[in-house]
Amino acid sequence: MTGVNDKLDESFASKKLWTKSQSKLWTINLFMGTCVLYASRVALPLCATYMAQEYGWNKSDSGTVMSCFFWGYAITQVFAGNFADKVGGEKILVGTTLIWSLLTLLTPQLFDLAHYTSTPLLFHIIIRVLTGIGQGFHLPCMASIVARHLTAADKGRVFGICLAGSHFGTVVAGAVGSILIEAFGWRTLFQFVGCLSVLWWYWFKMLRDAGSNRVRDESSFSTRSVEAGTTEELLQQPSESKVKSARPSTTPVPWKTLFSHPAFWAASVAQYCGANAYFTMFSWLPSYFSDNFPNAKGIVYNVVPSLAIVVTALAAPFIASRLLSSGKSITFTRRFMESTSLVAMALCLLCVSGSSGFYLSLIIFTAAMAARGLHHGGVSVNPHDFAPNHTGSVFGIFNAFSAITGFIGVYIAGWILQSSSNNWSYVFSFTAVQCIFGAIVYAFLGTGNKII
Repeated sequence: MTGVNDKLDESFASKKLWTKSQSKLWTINLFMGTCVLYASRVALPLCATYMAQEYGWNKSDSGTVMSCFFWGYAITQVFAGNFADKVGGEKILVGTTLIWSLLTLLTPQLFDLAHYTSTPLLFHIIIRVLTGIGQGFHLPCMASIVARHLTAADKGRVFGICLAGSHFGTVVAGAVGSILIEAFGWRTLFQFVGCLSVLWWYWFKMLRDAGSNRVRDESSFSTRSVEAGTTEELLQQPSESKVKSARPSTTPVPWKTLFSHPAFWAASVAQYCGANAYFTMFSWLPSYFSDNFPNAKGIVYNVVPSLAIVVTALAAPFIASRLLSSGKSITFTRRFMESTSLVAMALCLLCVSGSSGFYLSLIIFTAAMAARGLHHGGVSVNPHDFAPNHTGSVFGIFNAFSAITGFIGVYIAGWILQSSSNNWSYVFSFTAVQCIFGAIVYAFLGTGNKII
């Protein structure tokens, strides 16, 4: 009987696909999770001008505090995806989400406490690094969850939708945050986002626990059925009607094969260059508009560019699907979406250097952010193409390349501004050149084919 039970457990645990209703519920949940994740992340850039005045930061200090988040975030990416594939992303997120949610909620108090120490800036940096470590698990775990519970035809679309929550989160934080900051001060934004994050953590935990209970109940049912002599009927039933629980991957990732493939490095270069442009705008746009157009309403420039990327990020997976259904290859689709995104961002960043009016600058940055949204039909879903059985691990490495730009690119932007008396055109031109380089590399070497 033990052998039969093992066979049944393997049948039930090898590949659990979500039902249609489960897929919708989990997609909404993960979308909202990514939303609060980025709302938490954007809180400090939105408040940076006010915090700099209160804590005495110069541009270099501001750049360091904003970028140090990515020190912890980047380090986590290296092992988070592999850990999620082995242990299960649902288990990991329950713990890590609570950590970064509480750190976000308590950021004002912790930053105030820093000034009772001899090195307040170092204390600020430590808090942000710890927050980055906590948030670093989210996207690789989400990639692993989606990969294990959806078919190959659905993974890219659903993952793209879930990722689009990041941009919706920046819109919510920008709109609500601008109002809260002006009315009640910058501390209320961290408290608002922190409370939302804790609420999402509780919802996610309930959803995960409900799924675990269902698997246990159905496993119990299957055991009773075996004892009643119906094992063969159970094993022969259509897979869609079974509890197909995805067992976390236990096979080692063939890293050598992946790292020796030029398409992997082309995608990594494109990921780095695009993320550098995005995080530079993400972190510095509030300061740019505050410095150059001090009378402009924060709710306008904090919301409009992010609203544009929400639209294109949600549309990108469907545009990619339409290209594929029209007969275009996966490789062509990925190259087209990613190269268009990078080139369009580069052109916008070059153009903004010559703009002097608020509305023209706003339109150009809105177009640049909209172009970034097309990335969700390109390199963003390459981990699913490259490694369908090790998606979390590969996504973690990919996301590490983008996270590196968070501390290198954002810090360099602050250093350039500090060294050039706030010459923003240097920052944007330097960023645009990198986008063009990434587009060229990916257009020639990128692919959508399976590597491992």
